[in-house]
Amino acid sequence: MEFWHIVSEITILLSVAVVLGMFCEKNGLSGIVGYLLAGTLLGPGVFNVLTSGEEAIQSIAEIGVSLLLFTIGLEINRGRLKELIGKGFVLGTLQILLTGAIGFSVAQYFLIDIAASLVIGAMAALSSTAVVIRVLQDRSEFDSQHGRTSFMVLLVQDLAIVPLMIMVAFLGKDSGTELSSELGLAGVKFVALIVTLILFGVLILPKFFGAALIKRSSEFPVLLGVVTCLSTMWLSHLLDFSPALGAFTAGLVLAGSPYAAQVRGDVAPLRYIFLALFFGVTGTLADIPWILEGAHAIQVLVLVSAIVIGKTIIVWFISSCLKNHRRISVASGLCLAQIGEFSFVLGTEAFNSNLLSDDLFQLFMSSSLITLLITPFMISRAKQIARSIDEILGKEQVAIEGVIDDKGNHHVIVIGFGVAGKRVIPDLLESGKKVVVIDMSENGIREAKKLGAMTVLGNAQRRDVLEHAGIESAQLCILTLPDHRTSEQTIHQIRACAPTVPIVARSRYSIHTTHLEEAGADVVVDDEESVGYTVLRKSLKQLGL
Repeated sequence: MEFWHIVSEITILLSVAVVLGMFCEKNGLSGIVGYLLAGTLLGPGVFNVLTSGEEAIQSIAEIGVSLLLFTIGLEINRGRLKELIGKGFVLGTLQILLTGAIGFSVAQYFLIDIAASLVIGAMAALSSTAVVIRVLQDRSEFDSQHGRTSFMVLLVQDLAIVPLMIMVAFLGKDSGTELSSELGLAGVKFVALIVTLILFGVLILPKFFGAALIKRSSEFPVLLGVVTCLSTMWLSHLLDFSPALGAFTAGLVLAGSPYAAQVRGDVAPLRYIFLALFFGVTGTLADIPWILEGAHAIQVLVLVSAIVIGKTIIVWFISSCLKNHRRISVASGLCLAQIGEFSFVLGTEAFNSNLLSDDLFQLFMSSSLITLLITPFMISRAKQIARSIDEILGKEQVAIEGVIDDKGNHHVIVIGFGVAGKRVIPDLLESGKKVVVIDMSENGIREAKKLGAMTVLGNAQRRDVLEHAGIESAQLCILTLPDHRTSEQTIHQIRACAPTVPIVARSRYSIHTTHLEEAGADVVVDDEESVGYTVLRKSLKQLGL
């Protein structure tokens, strides 16, 4: 009877989460906000509909987050790891270390013991991969510069969960145990777990049954993925690790297997169920009566403000030190200014190990929930706030290479040096045109110089940058930016500086073509339409037509 009672509560939770999620989506919010609200309303703090008991709810949450982390681990394949090479890895690592150190120092200032302070620092360092990526994708800003920067930091944070969870597990051991022996034993256990996963999941199983057979089947990959995840959770529990850590590690290992792509594709639909379940159960952790008791509400608001402002400034500072532009740095900081789902995993693990007191746990869980609730608003206003801060603090120095002839319409301005920009510029140079490249990436500027183009390092949305590039005397302006909002704002600025210059703009998606035309672009190249023509042409060629 208890089993079916738990099933009924999961069904109720998911049902309410779906309704509130759709309501939030309809009103311009992320569906994750609805999932969190569903858990808060159904939890013990409000209507107390979920009555299976704290242990049962935590078990549901543990299974949900383990399966969620497994799917996230599957996404971290070799291609994504390559994106970390360079500034991304440095920025993400420094962000974790600096945020963690500040969180630890603040906790120590309030006389919290060292073990709890370390947990608080680790929780403060992590942002929400699920929420941030979801909102950026919904707003078509994932390919923007601040979107890519945020993604690289989140990817480093995802990888950091392994050592952080090992740290929390170790801190939860009895203080009388020998440090070196416990640490060594934990390391041996974890290595044994990874070796077991690699042997059976990547080497033995594909060779014994045949990777081709697994890849051809419509059912084996998803079954293999779920069985691997559940067995790893069970094995991790036997080794005194968190089941969530084992599930995440299993995802990382399987991400490099021959059938990884099919496992990712087949398990992907289940991820949405895990996502709703995890955030729904997470919402039940919000103890509304506790928040309303005494000065707890003020403490929560102070901590929320410290998290949002502090993490924004930290990411802004580190990104600026790495010579990223101010607007990108500020916008990235605002996107990452929350405490994420991995922090809930660390906090729950620490609470169960008696590392965090009940009041401290409730303070951080309540504050974390509020930061997640306001994250969609922060991301939607990130570029606007970054622009305002940039204008208040004054203009950044613009670096220009080459001499621009402003006595006649002789040069072409190309804004953005991504894949599309690299394809356009060589042919323009070969035709004898002078080309001025505007880009915010130093790597892009260096590559453009090698091709023989003149360059301007700066944000094309700023009037002074466009004027340095000679916008008033340009023969043509080409925008290759993937983010349609950035392109719209840039076109408006170009029209304010040079109303008659012809503008050719790229539209990543067909639905944005009209917006770019209304902003003032003379020609809009639709990526989706171009891909359709290319696919048709190559298909006809294959058919001999």
